[in-house]
Amino acid sequence: MSVFSTKSIGVFCFGVMAFCVIPAFGQDTTATDVEEQLEKAFEELDSEESGLTGEQLTQFLEDLAANPININSAGLDELLQVPGINLKVARAIIDYRSGKPFEYKAELLEVRGIGDATYQRMSPYVSIGGTQSRFRDVYMRPEYWLSGQKVDVFSRYQQDLQTKEGYKRPDSGGGYVGNPTKYYHRFRVTTNHVSMNLTQEKDAGEAVNGITGFDYNSAHFALTNNGKLNDLVFGDYSLSFGQGLVLWSGGAFGKGREVTGTISKNERGVKPYSSAQETNFFRGVAASYGDKLELTGFYSKRPRTASVISGDTTRFPTSSGFHRTENELVRRNNIDQTVYGGRARLDTRFGLFGVTGYQNIFNSYIAQGTSLSNRYDFEGHRNSVLGFDYRGLIGSAFVFGELARSENGGLGVVTGVETPILENTDLSLSYRNYQRDFQSFLASGFGESSSAPQNEEGFYVGLRHQLTPKITLSGYFDQYEFASPRFGTTQATGGYDMLGLTEFFVNRELNFYVLLRSEIQDQEFTIQNERGQEELLLGEEKRTSLRVNFEYSVSPGVRLRSRVELVRNQEAGADWEEGYLLYQDVRIQPVPALRIDGRFTLFDTDSFNTRVYQFESDLLYVMSNTVLYDRCQRAYIAVKYDAANFIDFWFKYGITIFEDRQTVGSGLEEVQGNVRNSFGVQVRIQF
Repeated sequence: MSVFSTKSIGVFCFGVMAFCVIPAFGQDTTATDVEEQLEKAFEELDSEESGLTGEQLTQFLEDLAANPININSAGLDELLQVPGINLKVARAIIDYRSGKPFEYKAELLEVRGIGDATYQRMSPYVSIGGTQSRFRDVYMRPEYWLSGQKVDVFSRYQQDLQTKEGYKRPDSGGGYVGNPTKYYHRFRVTTNHVSMNLTQEKDAGEAVNGITGFDYNSAHFALTNNGKLNDLVFGDYSLSFGQGLVLWSGGAFGKGREVTGTISKNERGVKPYSSAQETNFFRGVAASYGDKLELTGFYSKRPRTASVISGDTTRFPTSSGFHRTENELVRRNNIDQTVYGGRARLDTRFGLFGVTGYQNIFNSYIAQGTSLSNRYDFEGHRNSVLGFDYRGLIGSAFVFGELARSENGGLGVVTGVETPILENTDLSLSYRNYQRDFQSFLASGFGESSSAPQNEEGFYVGLRHQLTPKITLSGYFDQYEFASPRFGTTQATGGYDMLGLTEFFVNRELNFYVLLRSEIQDQEFTIQNERGQEELLLGEEKRTSLRVNFEYSVSPGVRLRSRVELVRNQEAGADWEEGYLLYQDVRIQPVPALRIDGRFTLFDTDSFNTRVYQFESDLLYVMSNTVLYDRCQRAYIAVKYDAANFIDFWFKYGITIFEDRQTVGSGLEEVQGNVRNSFGVQVRIQF
């Protein structure tokens, strides 16, 4: 592993000193809290994995922070939308306010089960308001439907500035048919009881023909929170039920720095969909009705894109959403997927109990892949999944779980408990067993794999302890096994993943943490035996990373963050490789309306195996979890400016300079030269 030049280090240090002397006045703490929660959730995931669900979770949290839950009037389901609130905490809030309403937000710390860590997680998403009462006759008044009216209109423009190989080739030669800009716009009208939305997007390389010619279009009309009619959606929507083993779209927290309170899921039910993620949603009609007994029904039919094998036989639909070349356009929306089903959920004094089921139909025959890892994948036209889930309280412990069965007889189960075990100690335990033939491809369960829950058994232990008011210790250990081959293997494998975190809150201005993570996983490798023949062996891939992160508030409007991260990785049968990352980050808010984020990063890795990750500030709703490898320098600046109370602007520019290569990327994404830079602008109008 090589080192950077003295000039690079000098530029790095000069940037730190220059930023420290800039005066500032205020800081947007809510935006910071939301961003930090997203960073904790996604910073260790590959960009492809986090991109599938990260954008939806980003939008969910950003929208929730912009429209916080009123803890004086919210019902049980509304409270359960808030990160950090489980069934135990939600019922404690309802019990507390039955005596008197909350007068200020920090009063939540007086509620049983809410400590500093839980309060910090939930704080950006809750507010204090008066109690509300609803009467049937107000439904006939226009004021009821127009109350809380808000109109959002925003457009986003992003582009890489280098010319990629795909834009040099003609369409007939397999090149991209559109220009290199990525464009997105959305028009949304919401009130306390109505939501209407239109979202359109073109990816880089896709063609667009007029206002109706976007590659991706999404729309909905929805009624929400109208007495016992909880939700009624026409158009695009998401479904999130139980613990995610039957139906779950919209992203969720999983393994990460938040070692307790994230292994269970709080269902979101039926939600209107407005994200630009092109595959993980439903299109049709859905409704939920009831109070203690809530009934939900849904019907969806939408086109999907799949690779054709022959005739009406295809592979499983893709999730990329790209239609940039003539070959990709030929496959665009070439099969239909129909999903219909329902859910019943009962709220009792013992807990919440639910049953969910659906039938999925493709109008083409879905064929399995040809590798050993595809042996138990879904094949055919039809599939159904049925599941039972629960969330309840046993003393001070919160228990949860779900059992599901797919049409072929495959089973999936997850169960767990979250409980305090000492005054300052919280414990989380979870067991999962997703059989290798469990075919629930519309699901998202907790586990090692980021894909649908299948072919995985594991046990998770998470522990968080408040050692002193200023020192917190936390960690988890997760052991897992895969009963049949995964991608890239030909036999059963397993492994374990563990994390240790020590957080120091020195004072209001300074905090830092030390994070150690280690993972060992079975991996196949080949050797040449004494006869000169290749022999397949099973060994271990080992990866260890150590991170030290400092955060310092120079003034109320200037926050500095410094990070050093070291990574070691050993592929099975190979030598150890190393990598490191060093960055200096600054956030400046010279006036309340203007926020500037800047970062300069140095990283050097022996290969992709010792890659490092950094979560970056970006445009609103954009998920930016950058994977870094090779020997490079990267810098970016992101600006948010509230020009008036009805219009906001965002801007981001980023540049990466590779010091040891003159070609970046491959295939149609290949770029000549050692520089990659990009920019994005976004405007939002609200009234």
